[in-house]
Amino acid sequence: MSVCVITGAGSGIGRATALRFARKGATVVVSDIDDKSGAETVRLIEAAGGRAVFRHLDVTDAAAWDDFAEWLCDEWGVPDVLVNNAGILISGGFLEQTGDDWRRMIATNMMSPMLGSRVFVQRMVDAGVRGHIVNVCSVGAFAPTPLAPSYVTAKAGAWFGTQALRAEFGSSGIGVSAVCPGLINTELSANSTRGGADEHDNADWANKLSRGQHIFGRSPDKVAAAIERAVRWNFATVPVGIEAWVGWYLYRLSPGLSRALIGIVAMPLADKVVGLSDKALGGRR
Repeated sequence: MSVCVITGAGSGIGRATALRFARKGATVVVSDIDDKSGAETVRLIEAAGGRAVFRHLDVTDAAAWDDFAEWLCDEWGVPDVLVNNAGILISGGFLEQTGDDWRRMIATNMMSPMLGSRVFVQRMVDAGVRGHIVNVCSVGAFAPTPLAPSYVTAKAGAWFGTQALRAEFGSSGIGVSAVCPGLINTELSANSTRGGADEHDNADWANKLSRGQHIFGRSPDKVAAAIERAVRWNFATVPVGIEAWVGWYLYRLSPGLSRALIGIVAMPLADKVVGLSDKALGGRR
């Protein structure tokens, strides 16, 4: 019986991935900083006849990762699959984002998958488990947009760290993959913040961005399916969505052209586009 660990599994991509692996017969260890949403994911899995357990985890806390890994391995053994999915979004231009914004982003979106990978890859090696680690990155890993510089920096770091992990531990029989989604229908935008904005403007921006994400974003199950494929075939990088594939190949073929095209979309233009899109959509949810 396989054991699959998923961070940020209380909603969105994490929940979709938990449900998918549970349907495949895995025992799913659901982790999230939100106890209520994490417990709801477990309830959904169990209602469908699957097996799951919830454990609270703050992925930015290195000591919490050590405690989490020790508990999990004592209770369930070394996991077969680890999916580092937890993440946040902070938008705004380079100078709009504060030092605290950068530190929070790096801790959550770059360091947390590296911390999770570190505590479990060692246990996989020691136990001789031919496991698999999936780090959910983003098209932002190879799209240096001025709209969210801390976000793309963190995701790029997570992507490079994933490739380094793959290079080192591939010979030990451990698979390592980076899954890089484009626009997905999750609560990422709704829970986002914008650097330099006050409480009212921040809420307005998040609401507008969220409405667009819900209307134009793909189902999180598309990413869950990509994660499953990555585990099955041990792919190094898996873009999800046409914009992610275009961004991936453009970055590989011509990084300079990629930067030039992406640099056109600065925050003032993004404000106008988001505002016009919201009006065209009638502000509907």
